[in-house]
This record gives sequence, C-alpha cells and structure tokens, in this order.
Amino acid sequence: MLVIRQAQMDALVKGQQQAIALELGLGFKGKFIAIFQYYSDEQMQVWVTRQLEDLARWQIFEKDNVMAVLTLLAKHGEKFERCKDRSWALELLEKSESNETIRCIKLERASDAYFKQLKLAS
Repeated sequence: MLVIRQAQMDALVKGQQQAIALELGLGFKGKFIAIFQYYSDEQMQVWVTRQLEDLARWQIFEKDNVMAVLTLLAKHGEKFERCKDRSWALELLEKSESNETIRCIKLERASDAYFKQLKLAS
C-alpha cells in the first residue's frame, strides 16, 4: 500500500502554490507594467505570495475576490501605502464578521470613490 506522508503532501502543496503565485505574478506584471516594470519574475512570485498570505489572514479565499483585491493592492500598494488615507481600505478588510464577497465589493467601491476624490482634488 502506498503511504503519502505529511511532509510529502506539504511539498506538493507548496509546489502548487509557487506555480500559482508565479502565474499570477506574471499576469499582474503584464497588466500593471508601470508599477512592476523593475520586478523580476521571482520578485513577482514573492509579491503575490505575500499578498495571498495577507488575503488568507483577512479570510478572502474565493478566486474572484482574490483577483479583485490583488488588483487593488497592485494599484494602491501592498499596504495601501500609495494612499494618503488608507483607513478606508484596511477597515473594510479587517472586518471579518461580514461576508467575504460583500467586503470585497465594498472595497472596490471605496477604491473607486477614492480615485474619484483624487481626480476632483487635482
């Protein structure tokens, strides 16, 4: 009988996660050229991996929600550091009592409002 040990399972999962992170990273590098132009493929993989760890902490797992939040992180910065006031984003992400999809929709709407406000101010 074939026995697969936990260490072997962990290695398989890690390999899959790295492949997904690389694929996502290359996609984001192509989509946001100005932001990621100086990142190597390996740096993009690390960037995505870090974001996925944060998303897991914020309990965001559904594919569409993950992609939506990754897009916002690419636009605004990993910790929303490219925003003058980032409380609107962090507050929405950290409210884990509401549904994941609802939080992501609220976050996207808040992001749109934030960009409109920036355009009006300039």
